[in-house]
Amino acid sequence: MQQTKGFAILEALLALAILAVAGVIFLQIFSSSTKHSVQTRNRTMAILLANSLMDEVEAHTYGEPPPRSWATGVVQPATVVIQGRPQLMEFHQELAYQNGSFVGGATGDADLVTVTITWKEGVGDDQTTGQGRPQDNKLLVVQIPVWR
Repeated sequence: MQQTKGFAILEALLALAILAVAGVIFLQIFSSSTKHSVQTRNRTMAILLANSLMDEVEAHTYGEPPPRSWATGVVQPATVVIQGRPQLMEFHQELAYQNGSFVGGATGDADLVTVTITWKEGVGDDQTTGQGRPQDNKLLVVQIPVWR
């Protein structure tokens, strides 16, 4: 029996199949890590926005009208540029009051301020069911007790 040198066609096909599977797995991991980095960026920005609003609530004089910056609406907290392309980061904020005395809407010595931040992400579960913003699918809610 004579032994041949080199690879047989079956061995070459097997090696090619293993390389193809490894390449697909690598691309899936890369794609997944990109999605997770976008999620982390958006959640970090939402937390920073909520912290900023909490600081403003803490500094606000009890019973005074709310500043314009607290109005419900669209907020773009930062411009992020990735590889020369600006990324759209759009959040929606809403502040609600349990009895309104904190912003001069009622009399009372205590109130509960609820800060709600929503945003749209292309991945993950829908967290905003019933929150009134069907275009958004992510939600962050913070409640802040305030006293006179």
